[in-house]
Amino acid sequence: MKKDITKVFNPNCLYQRMKSIKNAALTVVGSVFMVAMIQLPATAQPQVQPRAQIQPPAQPRGQARPQTQPQPQPRPDSVARARPTFSRAMPDYTKIFNATIVGGYTYSEQMVEGGDGFKLLTRIYLPEGEGPWPVVVTRTPYVYGGRGDNLLLGREYAKRGIGYIQQDCRGKGGSEGFYSPNIYEREDGIALYEWLDAQEWCGSIGIFGSSYTALTGWIVADSLPAKVKAMYLSHYGVDRHVSCFRAGLFRQDIMSGWAIDNAEEDIIRPERKPGQPVGENYYDFYLYRPHVEADVNILGQKLGYYRDWITHTDYNDPYWNQGVWSDLKKASAAVDVPITIVAGQFDHHEEGTLLGYERLAPAVKERSRLILGAWNHSFQPTPTHIPHEHARDFNTTADQFDWFHRILIQNIVPEPEIRVYDIEADRWIQLEEWPIDPDAEKVYYLTSATTGEKDNVFTLSDRAESKGTKVSYVYDPDDPVYATAGETIFTTQARRGSHPQPEAGYRDDVLSFVSAPLQGDMTIAGAVKVVLTVSTDVDDTAFAFTLSEVTPDGKAYNMRNSITTLGYRNDLLGDRQKYKPGKKVRAEIVALPIVWTVKAGNCLRLDIQSSLFPEYAVHSNYAGVWAEQSSTRKACQNIFVGGKKGSYVSLPIWQKHVIN
Repeated sequence: MKKDITKVFNPNCLYQRMKSIKNAALTVVGSVFMVAMIQLPATAQPQVQPRAQIQPPAQPRGQARPQTQPQPQPRPDSVARARPTFSRAMPDYTKIFNATIVGGYTYSEQMVEGGDGFKLLTRIYLPEGEGPWPVVVTRTPYVYGGRGDNLLLGREYAKRGIGYIQQDCRGKGGSEGFYSPNIYEREDGIALYEWLDAQEWCGSIGIFGSSYTALTGWIVADSLPAKVKAMYLSHYGVDRHVSCFRAGLFRQDIMSGWAIDNAEEDIIRPERKPGQPVGENYYDFYLYRPHVEADVNILGQKLGYYRDWITHTDYNDPYWNQGVWSDLKKASAAVDVPITIVAGQFDHHEEGTLLGYERLAPAVKERSRLILGAWNHSFQPTPTHIPHEHARDFNTTADQFDWFHRILIQNIVPEPEIRVYDIEADRWIQLEEWPIDPDAEKVYYLTSATTGEKDNVFTLSDRAESKGTKVSYVYDPDDPVYATAGETIFTTQARRGSHPQPEAGYRDDVLSFVSAPLQGDMTIAGAVKVVLTVSTDVDDTAFAFTLSEVTPDGKAYNMRNSITTLGYRNDLLGDRQKYKPGKKVRAEIVALPIVWTVKAGNCLRLDIQSSLFPEYAVHSNYAGVWAEQSSTRKACQNIFVGGKKGSYVSLPIWQKHVIN
């Protein structure tokens, strides 16, 4: 049945197209680092009370983010947020850690002064006996379970001779002040490390963190005392614009969802009920137009920092090149101690995390490691349809402890290492350098020859058609294509990673191109690039792709997707360009790096479309800042195939490598 493209979709209605999805996801608010899975016994989990249905008030509730600092106010234990529900069993550290227990531990709390005089709750686990001790440190806004001796990992570190220190970020947990994401982490972090440097019991320091807690480590990298000897950071990008945007389109399922979940302002929070698809109220927020007003009209409160994120679309905008974001860009180049950087091929921070490694000084790389696994932001292996037994060989909790134990206690200077997991081949590969330097390129051309399945399913060929022509579809922003999976999906947890895809040409506005079965295994290693020759009848629009592997039984699984706009075509980090409707132009769409061995007998499928919602904001088909657009219009999208400037996909192929 053909899709009725004349149907008007109201972006302010609630979650229209997602109601048919059966997958449910449980609430995960906050840290997704593996150690968060093991901080409390399951019996200690507080009960989460369901929220009543709340109607938006006539006037915004509460206080907007203050322009001046509020008076210090300790946060009562009773308002500590419930910890995520994904913890199940207490780990056996005798099997996880190589080091044996050397004694008992002590626990204490200190209100350490941060920036602007605010006192920040600092939880301190130390080995019993005389110091000084090596310690590992993290700072976090994700505080679960209230105050007291409830950090299991802290106890286990201390019992093995390494102190463990966790500080609640400003305005979180037991710390004073108001939490405004990112802004105060540098000054508060510097204050903490200066305080630690002055403590006689602190001998040496290691810094660790994942996701936001990794930000708190990166952001102070240029201002650390000599006691800091090592770092271990994962799943956080060092370039905020790259984390937020792709070709001017906001990564909504990451940044918008995170803003809702972590806003300290008194907002109307969407519900996430077990048994319902995650995102019901979230999509209502994502699709609101103009989106710059969605905070007030959907959440009932203005979020100033969120408006800053969504309205500064250019990479060179001063907003991304001053203050905290400028400091973050410079962070990895300032690191002068051994560091382990961990990234995931289906983590939304993959691109920025890899930049963190690439920007390290050469001398630091000689003592550092890069680990690139096949997991999502929560370190869950993906894809799930193929064997990934060896993906689990790497345990971040064990590896982090071993890293610090070797450096802080054994005084071992680490050897450089780059370790990458090859998806589907189920193997870890040792590299000598990053980025990957592929030794071949495989090009497949889009053609106008249909496969006989549907009118919008074509052949993907290793030979270009001699005669040029075009294939077309109509893109309606009020009826966007929903990404059924993706590497930069976060809030919609059931869709993170690689998952089964709909059949080829499943919508009229999705053009599918399918290759012949591969004659042998082919390892894709690097960034897949799709080069389209296109035209449209509007002054700006979007083009996207999804590349999938198709098994002999006809099932397709996404490997990579990406998107671009005509406004930022061929230059993601440049300024917005103009486009004249009807003009034929080239548009390159580049995906995030991946290492995936496509098996012999399987096919490749390339879907071309114009939206990947909720992974990316829906393009309105008007030029300008996406968040300020209040109207939409349809666009006739032309993809030119064949001839000298036909469209194609370029795959970086890898044939020589050392297997561990």
